[in-house]
Amino acid sequence: MTTPHLQRQYIKDLPVSRRSILRGAAGGAGLAAGLGLSGLTSAATPKTLDLQAPFELVSDNILPDAKAPLWGMAMAYGEKKLDLIDLDNSQILHSISGFEASHAITPVEHLNRFVIHGYRPETLTGAILVFEVNPKTKAWKIVLDKEIKGGRPLHWQPRPDLSEIVFNTIGDGALHVLDTKTLDITRYVGGGVHSNMAMMDDLLIATDQMAGPSQLLITDRKTNTILTKTAVNDWGHGVTVNFERGEAYVWAIDGAHRISLAKGSMGKHLGLIPSLERGERCWFCWTPQGSRYAHDVAWNWEEGKGDVYGNYLTALDMKTARIERIATGSKDIRPSFLQVSPDGKWGLSSLRGRDDIGIFNLEKNSFEGTVDAGAARPSFFERDMAFCKNRDFALVTNTAEKSVSLLNLKTREEHRRIYLPRKPDWFKSLSV
Repeated sequence: MTTPHLQRQYIKDLPVSRRSILRGAAGGAGLAAGLGLSGLTSAATPKTLDLQAPFELVSDNILPDAKAPLWGMAMAYGEKKLDLIDLDNSQILHSISGFEASHAITPVEHLNRFVIHGYRPETLTGAILVFEVNPKTKAWKIVLDKEIKGGRPLHWQPRPDLSEIVFNTIGDGALHVLDTKTLDITRYVGGGVHSNMAMMDDLLIATDQMAGPSQLLITDRKTNTILTKTAVNDWGHGVTVNFERGEAYVWAIDGAHRISLAKGSMGKHLGLIPSLERGERCWFCWTPQGSRYAHDVAWNWEEGKGDVYGNYLTALDMKTARIERIATGSKDIRPSFLQVSPDGKWGLSSLRGRDDIGIFNLEKNSFEGTVDAGAARPSFFERDMAFCKNRDFALVTNTAEKSVSLLNLKTREEHRRIYLPRKPDWFKSLSV
């Protein structure tokens, strides 16, 4: 017999030693007490989802007696619902409808906050939600629920220290900067219809559009004015900054354009680092150091075929002004959606047409191999990834099924698979 908050064993054709039952959780009243975190209490009594029967989070141990880090809490978005999840006690703490997340959830580890950007579908009004949590006690509250003008905030980019996050609203092309500590939001000019962005000192750096001829706009936050506009080629999409050199890089259809951010030459086009193949372009996936390297997958666009992915990761070496490849060694291992760990060590990528994950060592610029996971969805965003505080562990979504996999990146093993109430589009965790 099953009761709320006491989880059943997941029945699967596995040996008994490979099954596990997540611990039963305390009732909602215990969570509402805000244990161990002064001033932090639940915004509402934790509840199970309104399904035909109480939903139960269950998990399988893939490895017998597998040891894994304490996961803490997770935020998942899928099927137009946000779920705050207690992974340790297998409990849905809170669910939200009427808010559609766009592109990502940003975890701010030093503040134990989840930042979710999206919009309200009934009004198409842009909005930002912030949950503050305690991964040890499972206490939580919503500390920001604010609408922002200009439509849906689609793209975003944090500072390396996560003190601020800049968002672009695609309705009016404005930029919005969230202070992750004070939760103040300031609106600026200088974005575009479909911008990518970066920040350096008091400057906001953003492209004005993606598909056609692009410009890089540099905005002074002190005066809220656009200082310069520099033309780059079509598909000026990825944007990153080298703090040591004082340069911005815009990846367009012909390669990476170098733009000066120095006072005496602000906005000057310093040259092009050509792509390795015609039509090759990428999003930058920024290393936290913000200096020597930027990493991402690269893909080519071919008439009649759309995006065509290669069997390599792209590494832009900013000191030598060269684009290099980190090859996977197999024509069948083609990276797509990439994320970098906060310490800059690991790069994780979904693989086109496959259900395993590619692992890259970004300190050595080497391909480390693959690790099995659940089924991916054949789409542009195939998976999302969440790094644990122990950076050798990560959680990845299995978007073709209702689950996430806990992976050991050092041993390249899947430790556990956790089953969720719905297919997760976006997923992030805050662990102890």
